[in-house]
Amino acid sequence: MDGEIQALNELTQHTSKPKPGGLSDLAFGSLAGMAGKVVEYPFDTVKVRLQTSSSHVFSGTLDCLRQTWANEGFKGFYRGLTSPLAGAMAENALAFYAYNRVQTLIRRITSLPEDQALGLPQLFACGGVSGALCAFVISPVELVKCTLQVEHVPGNAQAGIKFNGPLSVVGHLLRTGGVRALYRGISPTVARETLGVGFWFGTYEMVCRLLMRNGARSKDALGPGSIILAGGCAGIAYNATSYPIDVVKSMIQTEGVRAKGKAQMGVVATAMQVYKTGGVPAFYRGLGITLMRAFPANAAMFMTYEYLSRLLTR
Repeated sequence: MDGEIQALNELTQHTSKPKPGGLSDLAFGSLAGMAGKVVEYPFDTVKVRLQTSSSHVFSGTLDCLRQTWANEGFKGFYRGLTSPLAGAMAENALAFYAYNRVQTLIRRITSLPEDQALGLPQLFACGGVSGALCAFVISPVELVKCTLQVEHVPGNAQAGIKFNGPLSVVGHLLRTGGVRALYRGISPTVARETLGVGFWFGTYEMVCRLLMRNGARSKDALGPGSIILAGGCAGIAYNATSYPIDVVKSMIQTEGVRAKGKAQMGVVATAMQVYKTGGVPAFYRGLGITLMRAFPANAAMFMTYEYLSRLLTR
């Protein structure tokens, strides 16, 4: 395995082209985030509802799709989109910006030439640092998103809270818990993003390098099919590695809607509750629909970022 990684590292030792600057990273990353979010959001709604509901409410993915369509129609799948759309743009702008800036920092520390690519372990680490920073941007956004996504799930109406949209949720949180309430679930969000984004960027770079074995001299020479494959694999890697953490995060962030009046639980207590409801499989409830959305959504994100970057560097 070590020899395989070394071979992939050597493949790109002198094939790295100059990357876009900071402002370009922010602009292209935000557009990539918007493209991916529009593709994935209906899947995400189903995922969150499955994660935060028992099997008595939804028997599975198809049942959740059926009930959402019957009770809320098409707009039910895009309920609460405004907040996460803005969040996805901010998150991906920061993710690509931080990822490339951390690479620059490592080059300065190690005196690595600009035209020489970093090794895969270094790129995984760069992704992890980027993810940890992004967590503080997206945690409040995901709290609002998850709250709106589960508000109309059968059984949650008993909580007695009705929201008119993202601003209504934010106002309620500030009134009841101050700014701190906006960061409920920050610990599992940091853990998820550090692990997941590390695998996200790392897998993307690894698949690109594998595909470059077919004759491409640089990543910029890879065609759209290769970028789609690498981006899709990156999305699957992100979700497959971080999904159990995401389940705990979703449970914590929707607790106010699902169980009003009960004492708020921490990460360990929430994880134990999830385990008691269904054992290990409970941590993977909704994974199928998540992986279905992961490939096309992340392919769209990397395609958008890569081709905008190529237009700039030509």
